[in-house]
Amino acid sequence: MSLIYDPPQDCKLVGAMRAIHGVRDSITIIHARPGCHCGMLLLKALGSNQNDVRVISSGFRAQDTVYGAEGRLSAAIELSQEYFEPGLIAALNCSAPVIMGDDIEGVASAVDEKIPAALMTLATGGYEGPAWIGYEEALVKFTDYMIPVERPSTNKVNLIGIKTDDINAAGDLKEIRRILKDHGIAVNTVLADASFDEIKNAPDASLNVVLGGDGLECAKVMRERFDIPYVITPYPFGVKKTTEFVEKVADRLGREIESELIDREVELVREGVERVCMFLQGLYDMPVAVIGESGRAFDLAEFLSDELGLNVGVLAISGKNHLTSDRLEDGNGHFGNVLIEPDRFEMNDLIKRAGVSAIFGSTFEKQLSSELKAPLIRVSYPVIDEVRITDSPYAGFRGTLHLCETIINAVITENIEEIEE
Repeated sequence: MSLIYDPPQDCKLVGAMRAIHGVRDSITIIHARPGCHCGMLLLKALGSNQNDVRVISSGFRAQDTVYGAEGRLSAAIELSQEYFEPGLIAALNCSAPVIMGDDIEGVASAVDEKIPAALMTLATGGYEGPAWIGYEEALVKFTDYMIPVERPSTNKVNLIGIKTDDINAAGDLKEIRRILKDHGIAVNTVLADASFDEIKNAPDASLNVVLGGDGLECAKVMRERFDIPYVITPYPFGVKKTTEFVEKVADRLGREIESELIDREVELVREGVERVCMFLQGLYDMPVAVIGESGRAFDLAEFLSDELGLNVGVLAISGKNHLTSDRLEDGNGHFGNVLIEPDRFEMNDLIKRAGVSAIFGSTFEKQLSSELKAPLIRVSYPVIDEVRITDSPYAGFRGTLHLCETIINAVITENIEEIEE
């Protein structure tokens, strides 16, 4: 077992924050030293909508590590209600106050009658687990506020596993909605890209769709509490994964897919790639590295390998989920070396020795790509040095063309002389 000096995965706070911030009328209170709050504020401001950053601090200070800061948290909750009137207020207890024993559940209980908003508390000390655990636990917490439905609507699904701060998340979700709608399937609630009322209304669906395995624990809890079945689908990168996604959802609902619609979508993709066939042929068997979270990276790597013919020499999973071990077994033959939450030095060393010509990753791989003189295609969280204003997707049929376009342009516009300067 190798030592981990610089893990690529984030802490539990980051994962919980990514889920909760997806509730559009929520306020998140970071009960921690200023560094934790500033870090989350920076990630949200640079990686999400800059006019929608709903992250505040409880005001925890150095002296509070002796006497506690429950009073500060109580005041922060009351002020959040007064100034923002949110549907949900979430208080996240981080490392220092957790160690000191601050009782945030007691604080929430004490002010509950005065606060119209729903109050949610979660322990997110960095030593308590990685980001994916925080994400899973936050989604499960949402089920406490859901309202049972006696007869759920037919042909309506919930999408579980969408993270609003993933690169092109808005475009991906729009494309997924479009594809499902074309087959007569409506989206009820997106966990988590919804209002708090929509979260409460999640049981009014006949199926939960778990994308890439992210949020699986939430789907299991909803099956137990509300008798809603779930289906695990791939994250729809490329034609094959998108078709599989539609087929699995339709089959679980007992519906027949519109094969003519699929054929038409595939034909549009084929016409698009034929226009750049020479560039795609030039990329064939190009060695690449893929770095990202389990819910997306496995499916992205399979798309690159199976449909574009790239040689995925290294696949590094920066954050696991409950299906990672299963996906690892299923992926034999698609990738070369597979690393699960490795030490960053070990990961970078392996990528350098693999002689990759392009890296699919996050902003954190920028230095590595510069050292290797290899283009960096930003597809993984976090991306804080590139913006998205349009709704162009990476997922779905339309996303296939956009992703191909992005990859080709990244390779053919790479200027080695500029990098060396």
